[in-house]
Amino acid sequence: MTAADAPDPSEPVVLPDDLLPGAEATEPGLLDTLRHGGWSLCATAIPLVALEQLTRDATTTLAPDIRDYFGISAGFLTAMAGLSGVALTVGGIPMAWLADRVNRKHLVVASAVLGTCALTLAGLAQDTWQLLVAYLLTGVAAAYSNPVFLSMLSDGYPVQGRGRILSLHAMATPLGQALGPALAGGVAGLVGGPQAWRWAYFALAVPYALAAIAAAVFLREPGRGRAEQHLFSGTAGPPVGILQAFREMMRVKTFVHMCVGIGVLGLALATLPLQMSILLGDEYGFDASARGVVFSLAQIPVIAAMIITGHHFDRSYRRQPERIMHLAGFAMLAFGGLVLVGVWFPSVWPLLTFYVLACMCSGIALTAVNPLIASVTPPRVRTQAFAILPVFTFLMGGFLGSVFAGFVADSFGPRMALTVVMPLSAFAAGYVFLHSARYLRPDIAAALTELTRRA
Repeated sequence: MTAADAPDPSEPVVLPDDLLPGAEATEPGLLDTLRHGGWSLCATAIPLVALEQLTRDATTTLAPDIRDYFGISAGFLTAMAGLSGVALTVGGIPMAWLADRVNRKHLVVASAVLGTCALTLAGLAQDTWQLLVAYLLTGVAAAYSNPVFLSMLSDGYPVQGRGRILSLHAMATPLGQALGPALAGGVAGLVGGPQAWRWAYFALAVPYALAAIAAAVFLREPGRGRAEQHLFSGTAGPPVGILQAFREMMRVKTFVHMCVGIGVLGLALATLPLQMSILLGDEYGFDASARGVVFSLAQIPVIAAMIITGHHFDRSYRRQPERIMHLAGFAMLAFGGLVLVGVWFPSVWPLLTFYVLACMCSGIALTAVNPLIASVTPPRVRTQAFAILPVFTFLMGGFLGSVFAGFVADSFGPRMALTVVMPLSAFAAGYVFLHSARYLRPDIAAALTELTRRA
């Protein structure tokens, strides 16, 4: 071969369909996939993720009682609870760095123990500073979750069943959102009195402690990159530093576009629950209990949509992975469009119908994101990639989005805030995802090339 015949390394490599990871003729079922990777990993990850989300939603439910007991304003309590989200998001990056250097099982167990202690401290808090420390520790205890569990699930289960496995992980969040208000409110209502909120935190600490024990006994560490190594020879390679991992991931066009897209979508994700709650309360007369029931029941079809999306991911990825990017992009467009139309119905039932459909679309889009990240990231930086994405979501959407939506809502009301913010955010995110589909195959090939180069 002459120099002229040699392939240009600057040209993107595109994998044919038969060389895509997991492109076997047979498709394993969910049970076969779970047996192949082991039941303990999923059985540990799903309850812990649900408990972490349940704890955050329980605080929202208990907020009026906590506010009245300590005599603080709602804004001050919201800021205190919000620091938990800051600790969760920012803490994910050092947790990912640590996870590349120690047995990830130890991080899971230690974090679950810390979460148990944080909930106990919240129940024992005698002043706001103690409560603030408890909330910060709750965020730190959950910081490991995305980078550690998503990388372990990606490594531990076959590539051809990855979408369904990660959809089970994704559904744990709406499961916690559905159970949190009911459990916390139920315990507080059963105990009664001005300090009933303490017992709700104590009650939540019990399953957290049991989950920590279960993780210590049953959880097993999968080898890094094990899923790809079953299909291609090679090794994951040594861990890298945070800055080097960031530089490497910024060269993966699919990943960069997903960070931007999810970051922009975060504006809508942060706006919808709060402004919809205000809208239902102010204009439709729903009290806190009724709103809690609505938001809990809305998660049931979201969970179903996530499970179906995971199954569809595995089938489409085996044939034409670009379809997954298209599915996520169109789901984001539908998410914004459904809210835009639904909020202007004068009757509450059409509004709630469109709200539930919009939540299903957002669930579909978010379910597709994590398997896509796993497919374009080499195993040695995968854990840190899963930690980087939430930073974009929080900074671009969760923080800035809340400020912008709050300004619009204060000036023109929650209906106008939803009308302005939702399409602006969701349509922009959908366009970014649809545009980035062209980069997916070259980035999958580049990730596999790095793995095989280390054979």
